[in-house]
Amino acid sequence: MDIVKLSSLLIALLMFLGGGWLVYRRTPGWGPSTIQTFGLVLLVPTIIILAVTNSLSKEILATLLGGVVGFIFGRSSSDNH
Repeated sequence: MDIVKLSSLLIALLMFLGGGWLVYRRTPGWGPSTIQTFGLVLLVPTIIILAVTNSLSKEILATLLGGVVGFIFGRSSSDNH
């Protein structure tokens, strides 16, 4: 395993652990936004790992990333109204 793959996997692990810790510290209960945030904390590092290890095609990874970005920006614009 080369250094780029190893460092990407370590960053994804840190994102997972750090994001889980932030979700745990952020809210006292499991509301809808906590579940959505925890889902993103699980999904984004998983997409990074799949991208680095070339497990999926570039088209599928682009679709997954587009879905995550659309969810984040769609949620932030609906929260302001």
